Amino acid sequence: MRQELVDIITFLEATPEAVRFLREGMDAEELKARADDGTFSFVEHACHLRDLEREGYGARIEKILSEELPPLPDFDGTGVARERRYNEQLFDESMAQFTEARTRNASVLKDISDEQLNRRGVLDGFGEITLEGLVALMREHDLTHREELRVLREQILVRRAVER
Repeated sequence: MRQELVDIITFLEATPEAVRFLREGMDAEELKARADDGTFSFVEHACHLRDLEREGYGARIEKILSEELPPLPDFDGTGVARERRYNEQLFDESMAQFTEARTRNASVLKDISDEQLNRRGVLDGFGEITLEGLVALMREHDLTHREELRVLREQILVRRAVER
């Protein structure tokens, strides 16, 4: 396995801990507070990461490895968040479930061959993609959420300071 892929998998495995680190010191109400622009709260991020990992990435990895050029459905994160009422769920439970799903997917990815990395599927809204390309998308998605959570943490800390 190429070092670049090893590094991406290592990054993916570190995301749950990075999210937990960013939530340090937040109380239950702060975990449900949305960003200034109205985007996801900490709880909603955790639920989104969990569901996308299981129903999006996990399912896509499995399909690419087991089928020839399978269709890979889109995952409507905003719609699912609303439908499943993410902000009413528990952060720690959602993070435990995300961590479990991410560990499972990372384990699968560590054991794949270069030939399997080149297997393809057709991702809704994107087009044809290799498994290696899907792994790169996972990393980009994680980067986005880590940055959004970093900004949200700063906003919550500012709100806390203003309220005192």
